[in-house]
Amino acid sequence: VAPMAPWTTIAFAFDWSRPPRLQNAPSFHYVHCDQWRYERSFTEYNPVKGGKLIKGHVVDLQVKAVRMGWLPFYPQFNRNPIDLVKEAEEAGAKGSTEIANWIVEQLKAKKLHFAVEDPDAPENWPRLWFIWRGNALLASAKGHEYFLKHYLGTHTNAVAEEVAKDSVSEVVWREDSPKGKFDLVVDINFRMDTSALYSDIVLPTATWYEKDDLNTTDLHSYVHPLTAAVPPCWESKSDWDIFKIMSRKISDLAATHLPNPVREVVAVPLQHDTPAEIAQPEVKDWAAEECDPVPGKTMPNFTVVERDYVNLYNRYVSFGPAARRDGVGAVGVHWPIEDFYDKMLVTHPTVEWNGRKYPSLAGAIEASNVVLYLAPETNGEVAYRAFKIEEERTGRTLADLAEGYRGVKYDFGDVVKQPRRVLTSPCWTGITNDGRAYAPFCINFERLVPWRTLTGRQHFYLDHEGYLESGENLPTYKPKLSSQNLRETVSSSSQDGKTVLLNCLTPHGKWHIHTTYFDNDRMLTLSRGVEPFWINDKDAEKIGVVDNDWVEAYNDNGVVVTRAAVSARIPQGISIFYHAPERTVSVPKSPVRGNRRAGGHNSLTRIRLKPVLMMGGYGQISFGFNYWGPTGVNRDTYVLVRKLEGKPNW
Repeated sequence: VAPMAPWTTIAFAFDWSRPPRLQNAPSFHYVHCDQWRYERSFTEYNPVKGGKLIKGHVVDLQVKAVRMGWLPFYPQFNRNPIDLVKEAEEAGAKGSTEIANWIVEQLKAKKLHFAVEDPDAPENWPRLWFIWRGNALLASAKGHEYFLKHYLGTHTNAVAEEVAKDSVSEVVWREDSPKGKFDLVVDINFRMDTSALYSDIVLPTATWYEKDDLNTTDLHSYVHPLTAAVPPCWESKSDWDIFKIMSRKISDLAATHLPNPVREVVAVPLQHDTPAEIAQPEVKDWAAEECDPVPGKTMPNFTVVERDYVNLYNRYVSFGPAARRDGVGAVGVHWPIEDFYDKMLVTHPTVEWNGRKYPSLAGAIEASNVVLYLAPETNGEVAYRAFKIEEERTGRTLADLAEGYRGVKYDFGDVVKQPRRVLTSPCWTGITNDGRAYAPFCINFERLVPWRTLTGRQHFYLDHEGYLESGENLPTYKPKLSSQNLRETVSSSSQDGKTVLLNCLTPHGKWHIHTTYFDNDRMLTLSRGVEPFWINDKDAEKIGVVDNDWVEAYNDNGVVVTRAAVSARIPQGISIFYHAPERTVSVPKSPVRGNRRAGGHNSLTRIRLKPVLMMGGYGQISFGFNYWGPTGVNRDTYVLVRKLEGKPNW
């Protein structure tokens, strides 16, 4: 998102309260859909020298990362965070600092626990899932079959054994893994994809030409509009209006169930671009009595936040006063906006409630105009102010980069007339003045602004203890893991002479956008009506497969049934099944899994988290939402492939 600072302020409700509750999805799903139960020690499949940090089970490392403030995790505790504030106050705590200290004492005495320590306890399950802007139950769901099994409690083609019992030490092992943790899954979608297929409720949303929106990325230097050429069809509504309607309903219900504002505690990790990123010059675990538990230094910060659910709708449609008081910013750059805020009360649409007036966010265009007005990428005066503040922070001359376009500002009508180029901004490192093409790091090289790293420079060497233990303190080549390391074909029966073991890659699809457009008639015609399974000609010959034959590719995680695309261009020992086919079309049943319906590309994968990406509190090695934290697996696994017996069974 190019106009990051004001967009973040609205998206995460910084204009009303902070901090928000944000987490990297791979860690959340790895733990909550119980994929950790299907693997042993990390070093079993990724041999490293190891030490006190890089050893044992990955889920234990996840617990330590949460405990030491390196990563967030939700739910946070095994008790309601609203109740915790009440209990602290009943115990005599006054103010946020004393409440935080009370929580520290409860954790230290083991009277309170982080939820991640016992994720399969019912009080620690996630219960409600809103899926928006993604196909989370297939295209994004590494280990799709485990989502079906543990989140939804429905059919699954996973046959892997739960083997973690003797490998975990920080996590409570429960003999019977939960099946069906979620009570309700709501999907906001414009088509019947796999996520919609498995959801309890599908809210139909407007598509590209039925809504007003901004379209920007960090990969190109223009702000594009989406405009409603026609109104949304039938009962469809724009995403903005769907959430607005939900916020009104929540406010209506809150009048009965939560009539007064409530306060809760939020555990905030040691974050990048804050003083906390230099909180831990050496790694010490307070739970192991290696140091004292100090919020914001050796463990997360604990912040008390007020939630006013009765006024949730009013706040949704209003740009709140906290933005005026605290300013806006991103990536460590921050600037005040009091005068801009006050001017919007005169020049922009407003809303009034409880006797106060606010800039309006009631409609998508109004929200877009607030973003454009406050972003240095689209308002030259904001850019000039932000650069002046950066001059004070860095001691470098920078404001001249914005001097020439202080009078330039775009609103939604301007970008509808013509896409507008972003202005040079301290939130990004390119210089786009005078038609110059965007390239990263220009401000760092030409104006000597430090990089946002521990040293202020680009550097290869990382002296963090976790990187030293893993042998990745310098850029390091690590060979592909073997099937014996990954152990993802252990429980799958091999038909002697009828199967071949292949390394299976699931690269990004080239002929559709994720799963969108995959299932239209023309694309299905071009792709043989299915997403084919690419296999080397010599590997195909071993199992009697010729081009266009139906095959089964399976492992302990799941199974795929599709046509073979036999090609000498595929290296021997490798197979390719492109991301991302749907379970809504051209998916036969699988004989090897008892004639249950086969799956998609992520039926063959499983989440694996990299321990060094859990480290934190050390310069750029610190949590940032959508920035730092374990990522999903690189779609790499092993499968057994055989020719389908008989004709496909639909």
